[in-house]
Amino acid sequence: MVDASVLLGGLFVVLGVVILIPAFLIAFRGRADLHVHYDEDVDPAYVSRRAGTTALLMGILVTAYGVHQMVYGFYPTAFWGLMGALLVLSQLTKRFAQGWGAS
Repeated sequence: MVDASVLLGGLFVVLGVVILIPAFLIAFRGRADLHVHYDEDVDPAYVSRRAGTTALLMGILVTAYGVHQMVYGFYPTAFWGLMGALLVLSQLTKRFAQGWGAS
């Protein structure tokens, strides 16, 4: 029988990869139009640089948390830290896609 931490950790790894695929396309291929909150008045290079790297960070965090859970088991502090970080980073990537901070 497989431990629940291994199954949930594997799910987080899969979800992290699902986040990383469009984040990679936005950050490295310049596909700013893939971002759901992209404002077409904003320079796509700015959105690709800022929102893409923020989305990459989100994907890396989710994948790393999944690996951590598979190896060490469930830690509520790590889980809620991940949720807080994803909340902040999702707001940042949304604002970057809308042109926040562009000069």
